[in-house]
Amino acid sequence: MPKLFKFFSNNNAYLLLLLYCSIAGLLIRFEDDYSLKSLLSRGTELRATLSKGLNDVSLYVNLKKENEKLTLQNSALLADVIVKGNALRDTASINRAAYFMDDTPVHLVPARVVERRFDTSENVLIINVGNKQGIEKDMAVLTPDGLVGRVVQVSRNYAKVMPVIHSEFSVSVVSDSSKTHGILRWNGEQEQIAQIHYVPLSSSMYNGEKIYTADFSTFALQGIPVGKVIEVVPEKQFYRIDIELGVNFSTLTHVMVAEKTVDSEKVELMRDATDTGKNSSQADRTNP
Repeated sequence: MPKLFKFFSNNNAYLLLLLYCSIAGLLIRFEDDYSLKSLLSRGTELRATLSKGLNDVSLYVNLKKENEKLTLQNSALLADVIVKGNALRDTASINRAAYFMDDTPVHLVPARVVERRFDTSENVLIINVGNKQGIEKDMAVLTPDGLVGRVVQVSRNYAKVMPVIHSEFSVSVVSDSSKTHGILRWNGEQEQIAQIHYVPLSSSMYNGEKIYTADFSTFALQGIPVGKVIEVVPEKQFYRIDIELGVNFSTLTHVMVAEKTVDSEKVELMRDATDTGKNSSQADRTNP
C-alpha cells in the first residue's frame, strides 16, 4: 500500500494527463451522439428565439418612440396648415372686401364675424365693431356678394346683426330687368332660399333675374345685391317667388357696415299712413 501511494505521488502528473485524455475521448465519442446533437440543436433554437424576442421588443419600443415623435410632428404640421389656411382664407376675404370698398362711393366699415347662432329661425351675428367705430342701429351689413342684414343692437366695440335669414327680417327689393318691386323675407326653411312677397300677377318677374335692394328701404342702400330668382309660381293674387341668396352664411367671416341711418321722417310718414289705413278699416266696420 505504501508503494501504491508512492507511485501515485511520483506519477500524479501523468495520471492527471491520462484522466484528461480519457475525458476528452468520451467527449469526442459523445459528440456524434444523437441526444447531444439534439440538445445542442434545441439550445441553438432557444437562443435564436430569445434573440428574436429581444429584437422584437427593442424594435417595438423604438417604433413606439418613433410613432410618438411622428404624431407630434403631424400635430404640429396640422396646426400649421390650419392656421395658414385660415390666414389665407381671411386674407382673400379681406382683399375682396377692400376692392369692393374702393369701388363703392359710400363709406363702409370693415368688420369680422366673431360670434354666430344659426340654429333657429331667429339667427344672430355678432361683429367686432360698435359705436366706438361709428356704428349705429339700423345700419346695413353687407359683403361683395350681397346683403347680410341690419344692425339691431350696438355696444362700445361690438354690434348685433339680424341677418336676412331671420324670421323678422324684411327689406324692399327690386328686380334688375323687369324693375318689379316686392318685399324680401325668409320663411325659416332653407338657409340659402328666401322669398319675395306682394308681387301682383299683373307684374313681370322671370327666372334668373337679379334682385337688389330698392330705394324704398328704410335702412339699406339702394342697389345692394340680394340674390337671383330661381322660381316664379302664380297663385291667387300674387306670385310666389323664391330667390337664391347671394351671401353664403355658412362660410361668412368678414362683412362691411354701410354708414347710413334710418330716415326718421320717411319712417314716420310710413307709420302714419299705416295707422290711417287701420283707422279707416275700423271705421268702415263700425259704420256700414
